Amino acid sequence: MLYEQLTKLIKKSGKSINQIERELGYPRNTLTTYKRSNPSTKRLNEIAEYFDVSVDYLLGRQDEPKHREDDLSEEESELIGAFRMEREDMTPDEQVKFNEAVKDLMKYAKERLNDDSIWKK
Repeated sequence: MLYEQLTKLIKKSGKSINQIERELGYPRNTLTTYKRSNPSTKRLNEIAEYFDVSVDYLLGRQDEPKHREDDLSEEESELIGAFRMEREDMTPDEQVKFNEAVKDLMKYAKERLNDDSIWKK
């Protein structure tokens, strides 16, 4: 689905795929590899930002190329992208379990923030 969305956006831009890859600073044929593999969350966010669309649109989860959430930091967008990519092939039941596990991990991480022995190197 990602590659299909990319081809629509590339066509709409009026630019060649090679030109877009150069503008993004990617090696030649990088975008073409997304026919058979998924990009990193960093690249997914870069591509979404380049085309001014949401990651959900790129992944085919929404029909309209809505703009990215402007109130999210780049780090937050990357985390959301990673979260969504990890859930992608899960059943609804697995997604519920995964969501609960992530919430528990966030609580655990927050509790450990004040333990300086963890963060010393």
